[in-house]
Amino acid sequence: MSKKIIKIRDLIPGMYVEEVNCSLKDRDRIGETRNFLIISKNEIDRLVALGVKELYINPEKGLDHIDEDEERKKANQAIAELARMRKQNEPKAKPLADELYDARMLLSKARSALENAIADLRAGKKIEIVPFLPLLVEIHKSVSENKDAIVTVCRKKKKGGYALEHSVSHCALMMAFGLTLEMDKAAVLELGLGGLFHDIGKIRIPDAILDKPGTLTEEELVIARKHPAWGGEFIKNTPGFPERALAVVMEHHERLDGTGYPNQLKEHGISLFGQMGAIVDVYDACISIRAYGAATDPCLVIRQLFEGAGKQFHKELVQQFIKTIGIFPVGTLARLESNKLAIVIRQTKSLTQPVVRIVYDLKNNCFMQPEDVDLSRPREKMDKVVGHESPEKWKIDPFRFISPELANI
Repeated sequence: MSKKIIKIRDLIPGMYVEEVNCSLKDRDRIGETRNFLIISKNEIDRLVALGVKELYINPEKGLDHIDEDEERKKANQAIAELARMRKQNEPKAKPLADELYDARMLLSKARSALENAIADLRAGKKIEIVPFLPLLVEIHKSVSENKDAIVTVCRKKKKGGYALEHSVSHCALMMAFGLTLEMDKAAVLELGLGGLFHDIGKIRIPDAILDKPGTLTEEELVIARKHPAWGGEFIKNTPGFPERALAVVMEHHERLDGTGYPNQLKEHGISLFGQMGAIVDVYDACISIRAYGAATDPCLVIRQLFEGAGKQFHKELVQQFIKTIGIFPVGTLARLESNKLAIVIRQTKSLTQPVVRIVYDLKNNCFMQPEDVDLSRPREKMDKVVGHESPEKWKIDPFRFISPELANI
């Protein structure tokens, strides 16, 4: 079934609207009524305000709607209440360094599992996805409980082995992105699976091209740009690999304006999962050290994504991804209005008011006893972030003030 009618109350972010069920005279008033993705609750609220009652969605291009009877709804409410009560009774949160260590160990497990799967593939065996499911569930739990820890670990990759580190980071960031969009657990797990295998087609690219420190020739670019299609060929032979996860593999280099590859897809021709994969791929690749270039400051990458929003990337999806990682991601060296330097150690509900660890006094040109300050709290709002600074300029490694274990990677 390619089309299903639902009530407006059942519409959620991630669904693909094939058509708004309305009269011809209402179409001009409503505006866009056919073939669009629902990215945020704001779009749903707009449709409600315009009086839309029913819509046709396409479950093959976005999330599906699952009917629930009253008893199931009551059960879900009871489960949610139990979860809320359990959260209230949870022990005090671990120190940040411990959370980062746990996240690092979990992603190391994912790296090892992926490395083994690639070895099997090179040996002519098929990919088995069943062994990855418990691991993805673990990552889902970790991201749900402490997104900042996983996102931070994704910034600190081991020297060498970029391909594996990037794939594991892509997996974790995709799952964090899905949770920001309030997707259900099944969808988030599929995002993670697609992210983990998004570059699997690169095993066909010669190492001389993958590891080349300089600019690729036109001939080399042609070969390199085949990897999404090659990845699709591998995955199509993998029993049980979800279609939406496959879209991440095949579409993460497509762009809304048709300038991507391998199929130069445009706008609605690119699935929601594919569009999400493209944003995550650009972000994680740019913040990583690669054979042909140094890592870029995450704040600058965020600016690049903003510039591409509405052209190469869906504008609201970019905004939601930035909500996932923060305008000033954890590990950013921030300049405060009080003329101090601080390291962002945790996000808050306010993207511009994170929790920071103040470490340096610019007025007196000296290090300080580290002090943690939540800039979103009323009593702390006397200070604020006014910009980000280069750690190299100030010879400050932010991660030494967050986690020595990460700093030594």
